[in-house]
Amino acid sequence: MCEDQSPARRNNPAVPSPAGSPPHAGFRSPAPVGVAAEAPTSGPALNGWPHQVAWSEFRSRTSRPRGGSEDAQIAVQLRPGRLSIVRENERFRLGNVTFQMGVDRTGSWVVSSQMSDTLLAHEQGHYDIAGLCYRDMVADLRRLSERTQRSLARAVRRTMREHDQRADALSAEYDSLQQTDHGVSSQRQQAWESQIQACKRSVARLTAPS
Repeated sequence: MCEDQSPARRNNPAVPSPAGSPPHAGFRSPAPVGVAAEAPTSGPALNGWPHQVAWSEFRSRTSRPRGGSEDAQIAVQLRPGRLSIVRENERFRLGNVTFQMGVDRTGSWVVSSQMSDTLLAHEQGHYDIAGLCYRDMVADLRRLSERTQRSLARAVRRTMREHDQRADALSAEYDSLQQTDHGVSSQRQQAWESQIQACKRSVARLTAPS
């Protein structure tokens, strides 16, 4: 099971600086340092994925939370690093920024008596679904080019929101009764794992396996 809210929603871009002031951009948390326009850079990048999750990244519990129906939950965090805006030919785009993805241990837990390779593989699927969506998000952010910093900030927000919604939808579908049923259906679990691996080897965007 994955946390309800995608992590990038807590990292929306801040409003650009007023006209005439040095260019800057940032995310609400953590707050990066703004910089002036600079020479072309390689642009946004994703770090921390692919990653093999381990039970050591989860807090152990003796039982499920009250009202819970799952034996484990993984929470994914996405933290942007130092952000810059680049001006090229009277247009603005994102410069170097590394989005650091990882397991949020404060929100990830497992019932200790239920630890198994099968359950861990299911949680790995949640992490990989998020990773594939954030890989695509970074690719789209690299292609953004706008005439003003404000329009760039709006485009960044929109791009992040779209990939958040996609990650949420895919994660919910992954857990659905018609798909893995939270990992209970071994056949559907294998189908998702195969689909995820195929997308990791290519630039194809993840969809639910047929």
